[in-house]
Amino acid sequence: MTIFTRQTPTRRLTFHLPSPMILWAAARAMVKTAMNRRAARHVGDLPDYLLTDIGLKRDDVHEALQQSWRSDPTYQLAMTAAKRRRSA
Repeated sequence: MTIFTRQTPTRRLTFHLPSPMILWAAARAMVKTAMNRRAARHVGDLPDYLLTDIGLKRDDVHEALQQSWRSDPTYQLAMTAAKRRRSA
């Protein structure tokens, strides 16, 4: 009687680097978020009557800037202003 043994291929632990395009897109997104965060801080420096013209309150700006550093506060400010315009 013959017993056949099956050899399983050895698995190598490989580490795959992300493609340069993905790294470039991530870097661009981080820079854009940082620039938008700076713009939101400048919006927070505006007087209250100008914020009202935009459709925001000072609390909205502070709330948007309290989010994680990875989130874009200008997006939240735009959504808040749009919601306030719809309800008015």
